[in-house]
Amino acid sequence: MTWLPIMAFTAVAVIYAIGDYVAVKTKGVVSSILVAIALLLLFGGTLQLLPGDLMELSGLSGMIPTFGMGLILVNVGSLMNLNDMRKEWKTVVISLAGIGGIILLDLTFGTAVFGREKALTAIPPTAGGAAVTMLISEAAQEAGRPDLGSFAAAVTALQVLIGLPVASFCLRKAAKAFIEDGGHKRDEKTGGKEIDLRIFPRLTGALANSGTMHFARLGVVAVLAQLCTNVTGISTGVTFLVFGIIAGALGIVEKGSLRTAGGEGILMLATYAYVASSFVTMKFSDFGELLVPVLGLLVIGAAGVIALSAAAGRLLKWNPYLAVAVGVACLFGYPVTYAVAMEVAQGVTKDAGFTKEEEQRVVDYLLPKMLVAGVVSVSLTSVILGGMIIPFLF
Repeated sequence: MTWLPIMAFTAVAVIYAIGDYVAVKTKGVVSSILVAIALLLLFGGTLQLLPGDLMELSGLSGMIPTFGMGLILVNVGSLMNLNDMRKEWKTVVISLAGIGGIILLDLTFGTAVFGREKALTAIPPTAGGAAVTMLISEAAQEAGRPDLGSFAAAVTALQVLIGLPVASFCLRKAAKAFIEDGGHKRDEKTGGKEIDLRIFPRLTGALANSGTMHFARLGVVAVLAQLCTNVTGISTGVTFLVFGIIAGALGIVEKGSLRTAGGEGILMLATYAYVASSFVTMKFSDFGELLVPVLGLLVIGAAGVIALSAAAGRLLKWNPYLAVAVGVACLFGYPVTYAVAMEVAQGVTKDAGFTKEEEQRVVDYLLPKMLVAGVVSVSLTSVILGGMIIPFLF
């Protein structure tokens, strides 16, 4: 059968739609990427019902190295909320300490057991998600090492299976300790002046919903970031992200511009297609060979997160269980950070005779910390870390 581009696009969309369905039904316990990889392995390399160039034929994977990565990372940067970072500065410190634990154990114990290449490749996706995996996949393709791109994608697909049970257990312990200490009865206010660096007026009227206007602004910032990379040699992953943070704070780019422009869905699908392209020609036996080092490095990384985030929490006088939960947020990120915090908060307050205000205080104790931790690690630090590690790796 001759595959047409629209057939390839539809096949990719259906595969990831199935992955999203499973992820929603399992509340994020089984990631959509993991389901998609399994389907690609089955219908691709094993049964050979999908063409080996499925992703290229669909036109999706070509979007990322040309313009997609710039738009995505500038958009991610613009979502950074400086006020949240300031209010939850302890969360930021603990999250960074957890990532430091990943680096420390992977570079020492991980390297000794699984080798330098795999250990270095595992660090950024263990601390992040799809965005940094996209960066590694692009670098791996350019270097002629698609195997390392596949390795990074496998880490991303499986990390939630390690991180989520740990986070759920620790959040539950932390929430119960908070309640036993009477925290749900105290109305704690956080003061401080809000940070506002905006100098550009907000878009109003028809322009506020103009897709081309939002794409143009994202594109201009991405071009400036690319020019900065050309001059300084700094990784585009870092410059796109930093320029996005600055543009979002100044109001050059509105928060959520990519979604408002209607481009978020197609570019995320393109990202998934790009990072998983090598799985189309891989068999289950080939993937099985990846599992031992992938799971091994994830466990090693998680151990590093637990050790250093707990230590940082102790120094900052935090509940150690809460510190560990914040640390392991890097292993799944949003929206799982939201889902697990809400699930635990509702679980410990249900039928316990709490008022609405008391229930909300438990939510306010857990949720902001998990959300900020996910943003700091998955969206910000992992991308910067990837930009630093890629030159050493390739």
